[in-house]
Amino acid sequence: MRLGELVEMRTGYPFRKRIPFVEKDGCRLVQMGDVSATKGLIWDSGLARVEAPGDWQKHVLHCGDLLFVARGVRNETATFGGEAADVIAAPHLFVMRCNGRSVSAEYLGWYLNLPETRELIKKVRGGSAVPFVPMAALAGLEVPVPSMEMQNTIVCIDRLKLREQELLEEIRGRRRVLVDGLMLGAVRRQTELRVAG
Repeated sequence: MRLGELVEMRTGYPFRKRIPFVEKDGCRLVQMGDVSATKGLIWDSGLARVEAPGDWQKHVLHCGDLLFVARGVRNETATFGGEAADVIAAPHLFVMRCNGRSVSAEYLGWYLNLPETRELIKKVRGGSAVPFVPMAALAGLEVPVPSMEMQNTIVCIDRLKLREQELLEEIRGRRRVLVDGLMLGAVRRQTELRVAG
């Protein structure tokens, strides 16, 4: 099926002028840098606040909405997993909401982030200075839709794979600290022996 048959698709909030950032109040804004294929969407505390536009309530994100980075070369997708009444998407993001029960948002997110799918998306990008993905081209992307059971299995395996990547990165960081500490200790001991001797 075509992606446009599986989801309702729209752009993020269409700010008419420069985005009016504020320190407090207003609403929270998901920007392109907040969307990551590997880390998902960290939305609860790190989002910028903007002055609430007049009709922003109809643009509020719902749990399960997919956010696709439509501008630039990093066309990644993340699922909005929050329950917040004050989060909207920036204009260069496409917001996709599943329109039926035949496909899960998490499965679509996994599929859209596959290297093979991103290569297909790369072929339909337009623009010269700053590439962009036309909404109609993305909507025309063919998406295989397996049974819901298989979709759920794929999503579970993908979550485990991403968790494994997080743990391996944590292990690498701790190993780096440990090895650096051991080497620094050896340097200090040798230095102390020279001073004492």
